[in-house]
Amino acid sequence: MLRAAITLALGALAYSLAEAVAHLTFSATPLFIGVILLAAALVGGERHLVPTGSVLTSWGAAVLAIGHGPFPANRTAPGYLVGMAVGLLIVAFLVSDHDRAAWTRTAALTAVAGGLAFYLAFDIAALDAWQLWAALLLGWAGLEALHPGRRQLVRRLRGSS
Repeated sequence: MLRAAITLALGALAYSLAEAVAHLTFSATPLFIGVILLAAALVGGERHLVPTGSVLTSWGAAVLAIGHGPFPANRTAPGYLVGMAVGLLIVAFLVSDHDRAAWTRTAALTAVAGGLAFYLAFDIAALDAWQLWAALLLGWAGLEALHPGRRQLVRRLRGSS
């Protein structure tokens, strides 16, 4: 859990540096954050990061392939849909029966939240700011560092011991 938190914090730093040095566009954000999450899952052994990382990585790859790559720009919506669907399929193939419900919910929520953030970024300037996404990664790193305490809190909120 601490290794995942450190990886997320280093990822936030790398994302910030890439923005400052390479002047990333907002369209690189889903892929960048997805790769950071998958790295944190791998390095930290935190499987719960895989659904979000998978959906963001595959969707982010589609965003870049259409916006800056070989695929035609007039097929944006279907391309993004296929990208998200690939991420959901990756999750479906990786998940065990024990984790199926939680992973499915997480992947679906990621798709909805990512899509909404991307849609609203055209109207809400803060969503297009790399500082917001770097801060969210740092906040997530803090949550990962407190992971055992978070589990206990969730159990107490559910009323079980």
